[in-house]
Amino acid sequence: LNLNPSWSPDGKEIAFLSYRSGRPELVILSSSGELRKAYPQQKGELNLGPDWSPDGKKVAFAGSRDGNSEIFVLRVADGQLTRLTTNPALDTSPSWSPTAREIAFVSDRSGSPQIYIMDAEGTNVRRLTYEGSWNDLPAWSPKGDKIAYCSRLEGHFDLFVRDLATQKSSRLTQGPSNNEDPRWAPDGHHLVFASDRSGNYDIYEMISDGSGVRRITQGGRSFNPDWSR
Repeated sequence: LNLNPSWSPDGKEIAFLSYRSGRPELVILSSSGELRKAYPQQKGELNLGPDWSPDGKKVAFAGSRDGNSEIFVLRVADGQLTRLTTNPALDTSPSWSPTAREIAFVSDRSGSPQIYIMDAEGTNVRRLTYEGSWNDLPAWSPKGDKIAYCSRLEGHFDLFVRDLATQKSSRLTQGPSNNEDPRWAPDGHHLVFASDRSGNYDIYEMISDGSGVRRITQGGRSFNPDWSR
């Protein structure tokens, strides 16, 4: 299994979760085909949802090295690891702001998974979403004014976009299928996402207002998309 790909800002590397060694490891693949471990990890540790910082020098991810899922930041050059959250709840799915000053993430510290924002040092944590019992997989827009995410309603997930200035959310998808994993195009006007509306999960593209939906993949099971910059 190879999951959760994340493009580096220069498009020359992809960080992802791999089970190729028999246990889950956070690895980085270069455009030349070189594969390396992101950092030495402990046995039984699970690392998920890598996201590159805008300058390409760091990778944020959710790691269980201390027995509970917390948000960490890895400095790629030397492997220095910084823990940002310390909470008995599960903290997952980090997403850098385009200024690199903030990180959005998901936590169930309030009783259900909701989206939070913190400063890049792990301070000033504040809750972003209150509507819905399960909000997940935030993705910060290139301009930094919006965050796309998925929310579970009526037993399935749909996509929303939160305007950070007005603190209002707009619903982009609606129906009996699941729509998840939103990622922004570099132009900030399109989104790519995964949906099982055809019966199996495939990748779709749409305009950021929810219109112009176009299916990209056909067959198999496709999910965890990420748009190169």
